[in-house]
Amino acid sequence: MIDNLTYLAKVIRTRFVSDRKYLTKRFISKLGYVPDFDKPSSFNEKVTARMIFERDPLHTQLADKLAVREIISDKICSSHLVPILGVYKHFDEIDFNALPEKFVLKCTHDSGSATVCSDKKRFDRGSAALKFKNHLSMNMYYRKREWHYKDIEPRIIAEQYIDLYHDTKNDLIITTCRVHCFEGKPAYIEVDVQDRQGKDYSNIYDTTWELQPFKVDLKENSPICIDKPEKICQMVTLSETLCLQKGYSRVDFLLSKDYVYFSEITLTPNAGRMVITPAEWDLKLGSLWQSD
Repeated sequence: MIDNLTYLAKVIRTRFVSDRKYLTKRFISKLGYVPDFDKPSSFNEKVTARMIFERDPLHTQLADKLAVREIISDKICSSHLVPILGVYKHFDEIDFNALPEKFVLKCTHDSGSATVCSDKKRFDRGSAALKFKNHLSMNMYYRKREWHYKDIEPRIIAEQYIDLYHDTKNDLIITTCRVHCFEGKPAYIEVDVQDRQGKDYSNIYDTTWELQPFKVDLKENSPICIDKPEKICQMVTLSETLCLQKGYSRVDFLLSKDYVYFSEITLTPNAGRMVITPAEWDLKLGSLWQSD
């Protein structure tokens, strides 16, 4: 109930508080410095300036987790797309008897709704129904002012479950790989890993798999070195094909033992409020983003 009231307040606020004013206040509160969105130089300034000024319909297509699949399949082999098991407008349309024992549900129009079912017998449908009812009723634009989410039709996708890459030597699972690309070129690979206790870490590498001296969003590096997976080079090549040729884009992948799967393309990571440490890397990354 509180979440719904908070969301309603955010919707009402868009009528009285401009995107620029709202995002400026949030930027200062989170990052601690006054931004210049007219002449942005830091990475976060440029992400937020994109949210305020850019209105490219392509960005909406890329953010739509269903529509983006057509774009991706035109550029690379469709086998790199996670197979879809069903698309639904409402949670109660899902025929769970037709789904395998393991699957993933997520919304087409937002971020953070993904729900993994690793055992259908233990899957809490009641909690999932409530979660997806809330997600389907909310628009990401009103939540974070990311305009390119505003006109996406809300739906639920059921996808095939992917057995993620397991570094058996170090007993680590790679949960997500995010390739940060600037001006059409991959630059850094953000790799999220989980240890046997379920603790999450994040390492950032360059494209030669050298660990970098900066972190994002206060995520800690893994205390155990991660051997370079065999498919990383292919992932970097795919990201170069899929990324925007101008400006910045982040191409996310899921990695299994033998294959690379496209996950999503992100254009405004953390809604322009990504904590980057040391702080000078906010400017260093911003300098790689050269075009408007």
